[in-house]
Formats: sequence, C-alpha cells, structure tokens
Amino acid sequence: MKLKGMEKLREKLPDYPGRRIFLIPLEAFTAAILAYAFLIFLDILPRLFSDFSILGTLEPILPLVGTLIIATIALWLIGTVWSRRDYMKSRFGDLSYQMMIPRGLTGVALIIPIVFHAFTSIRSLPPSPPINDVTIEMSRSLLSILGANTILDVGIRLVLSGFVLVLGLLVVRSAFLTFGVDYMTVVYLYFPEESELQEHEIYSVMRHPTYMGAVLLGAAGMLFRFSVYSILIFVIFYLIFRIQIRREEIELIERFGEGYREYRQKVPALHVRPKDFRKFFKFLKPIRS
Repeated sequence: MKLKGMEKLREKLPDYPGRRIFLIPLEAFTAAILAYAFLIFLDILPRLFSDFSILGTLEPILPLVGTLIIATIALWLIGTVWSRRDYMKSRFGDLSYQMMIPRGLTGVALIIPIVFHAFTSIRSLPPSPPINDVTIEMSRSLLSILGANTILDVGIRLVLSGFVLVLGLLVVRSAFLTFGVDYMTVVYLYFPEESELQEHEIYSVMRHPTYMGAVLLGAAGMLFRFSVYSILIFVIFYLIFRIQIRREEIELIERFGEGYREYRQKVPALHVRPKDFRKFFKFLKPIRS
C-alpha cells in the first residue's frame, strides 16, 4: 500500500534515498525503547538497591518523576522543530527540514513509552514486590479498592480499555490516510508555500484529530490499570498535547489571524460534541481508493 504524501516526504529528505529513509523512524523507535527501559529501571531502582533507605522513601514518586523526565525531553525535542525553524532555514535553506525532522520524530517517539508506562503494573515488576506500601496502593486498581471483586474489576477495565484503544487506533489510522505522511511529519511547517488548504469535514468536528487519537491511546492505558499511577501518568501525557497544541496554535493565529481565533472558539481541540458523532464516525470509515 502506497502511503499518501510519501513521495513529498522523500523529496524533502535527499540524503535518505530508498530504504535509507527508514533509518529515521528506526532511530526514533530505538529512543522509545531506551526511554521505556529507563522508566522501568527507575520504577524498580529501590528494589534493586533496597539497602538504601532513601530510595524506599522515594519509591512512590519515582514512576511519576521518570514520566515527567521523558515528557520534558519529548516536548523539548518537538518544540525545537518549531522554535529553531527560522534560524535553521536562514542557515541551511531547504536542508533545514531534513536536519530537524529526526529530532522531531524522536520527540514524538518518546511519547510512546509513556503510554506503555500507563499500561504497566508497577507493583508486579521484577525482581521483587515494592518495598514501600504506598507504591503498592498507588498501583492497585481503584475498582478493587472500592470493593469490586476480581472478575468484575478486570472485566470492566478490559472492556473499557479495549474500546478506547481500538477507537484511538482508528482515529490515528484515519488521520494518516486522510492527511498523508507529509502533513503528519510537518513537511509544510518548513515549506508552507507548498501546502494545500485542508478542508476535510473532520475539522468542523475537532481541531486536532491526530492528537485526539493519541490521547485516546493514553486514556486506554489509564483505564487498563485504573490506578493512581495510571491516572497521573495520563494527566502528564495529556498535558504534553495541550502544550503542543498551544505552541502550534500561536503560529496558526499569526498566519490566519482573527479567522483562526473564531474557529478555535467554535470547534473543540480534543473532544467530539454529541451533535458531531455522526461526522466523527464517518471519519473512521476505511478510505477506498
């Protein structure tokens, strides 16, 4: 299957001909794996060095500290694609996109381990149970704490998480197929003169459909565990997108002025109003060529 916009992306990456183009996502994927390994290492650090009492005291906050560190790095990497654009274009011209996109994709990839972290049962990680009781309680399902039996607890979490996960994947898939790889990899941030106005119906439903899909994936992780940890990790995850949306929309307001301000007031960023459900689910239908 030929992805929409792939030829345009290749055109802007002259040093990555043929299969060499896959080196960029491979590097980003490697960074994601290392980031997840870092998160798990920080989670189990007090168990590995239980002789250090200070680690046992800090154990309950380490999963959140790790998530914040990865989120901060991700935001910084993504942000530099925007903040350094004019400087890079003035120095390197058309090659500036090729130089910056690996950084941006790595930043995006670092968001993935945060989702996996929300899915992770922190209290069940090897080599031993947590050494702090607070960690155990923060890892438990809130449904079980409220008295739900194991079957009901697990059943509710699996059904809700599965539904939201599938919905999120469908939104992300539809966004890629509808807008193309070139738009998803912000080619036109560096080449605005080559962009085309996007007038798809989904933009009358929400301002950022791709981000909504990603947020749904994070929400699936939260519901899968439904613990204090998974909820707080999702809050951090959600804030990443709110910060990035603010960053992008500052530029959109500068480019489109009052028209975009009015649009922003009329159309939500990351949720669907009940009256727009029909349009939203229409967006999720497979695209036939």
